[in-house]
Amino acid sequence: MATIGDVAREAGVSRSTVSSVLTGRKYVTPETRARIEAAIAKLEYSVNTGARALATAKTMTFGIVVRFHEAEFSPALATYLVALSDAARERGYAVMLLTEADGAEAVRRAISGRQVDGLILLNVVEGDPRLEPIGQSGFPSVLVGMPEDTRGVDAVDLDFGSAATMLVDHVAAAGHREAMFVRWPDELYKGGSTYATRFERSAYRRAAERGLRLVPVPVPVGPEQVRATLRTVLQDPAKPRTLLIHNDAAVAMLPFVLGDLGLEVPADRSVVSLHSAELARLYVLSYTAVESESTAVAQAAVELLCRRLAAPDSPVQRQLVTPHLEEKSSVAPLA
Repeated sequence: MATIGDVAREAGVSRSTVSSVLTGRKYVTPETRARIEAAIAKLEYSVNTGARALATAKTMTFGIVVRFHEAEFSPALATYLVALSDAARERGYAVMLLTEADGAEAVRRAISGRQVDGLILLNVVEGDPRLEPIGQSGFPSVLVGMPEDTRGVDAVDLDFGSAATMLVDHVAAAGHREAMFVRWPDELYKGGSTYATRFERSAYRRAAERGLRLVPVPVPVGPEQVRATLRTVLQDPAKPRTLLIHNDAAVAMLPFVLGDLGLEVPADRSVVSLHSAELARLYVLSYTAVESESTAVAQAAVELLCRRLAAPDSPVQRQLVTPHLEEKSSVAPLA
C-alpha cells in the first residue's frame, strides 16, 4: 500500500506539500498540484480521511504513547510523564496517555479518530512498529529515544553515549581498573531499547580505551529480586568493589542493601550511576552521577512537536541533550 511518503518521492516534493494538496490548507501551484495528483493516481494512493479531517481541526492535546516493559522501572518512567505533561501545559496543550499493548494500533486509532494534534513516543526501540502508521500518514510526531533510523520522524533524547563515557572516565581517573557494570535485564537489550543499548556500547568502548575491565551484572527490577541480586554480588569476593550502574531499580535499592551488609560508600564500595534527580531525592542517593535530564528532554520534545506543527516543511531534527556529571565523592581514589 502506497504511503504519503511514496507519493512525495514520486512527485519530487515534500510530504507536507502532498498533505497541503490533500487537505487544501495551503496554496500549491497548479504545476506542482498536477504532479502530485498524477503520482496519487499512478500509485493508487488512498487518502486517510481521518487524518485529513485532523489536519483542519485542533484538539490542543498531545498523545503520549507509552510501551510499559516489565523489565523497566516505573518510577523512573513516571518522571518523564510528569515532565512531558508540564511542558505541554506550558504550551497550552493537554496530554492523553496511550498505553495499549499494541502501540501501533493505538497510534492508528489516535490519528484516524482525530484524538490528538501530535504524538510523543516513549520507550523507543530499534525498528519500532509504532513508526509505521506515522510514516504512512505523515502525522506530526516526536520520538523520545534515538534509534539508528528515525524513519523521518523528529527525535530527542539524552546523549546516553556521552553519559556512559563520563562515568567510565570518572572511575578510570580515580585509578580503578575494574568495575561491575550493573545493568538492565538482558531482555531490554535484546528488545533494542535505545537508551540501554547506546549506553552499553559506549561504556564498553570507553572502558576498553581506558583499560577498565567491566564485569556485567544484569539486575531485574522487582524489589525483592533486585535486593537479592545486589546482596549476592556485593558479598562475592571475586566481584570488583566498584559499581557502574545503569539500572534505576538497582541504584534505588542499593542504599538498603549496603545498609543490610554494613558496607559504606566509598570506604567499602565505590559507586557511579546514571539516574534522575527525582530518583535521587526519593531514595536519598548520594552517588556521583549523570542526571537523566528528564525535564530537559521533555521540554525539547514538546518544543520539537510544536515546531513541526507550525512548520511541516522544516528539516527532520535529531537532538541529543548534553549530560552533566555531578560529583558526590562516592569513588575512592586508588594509589
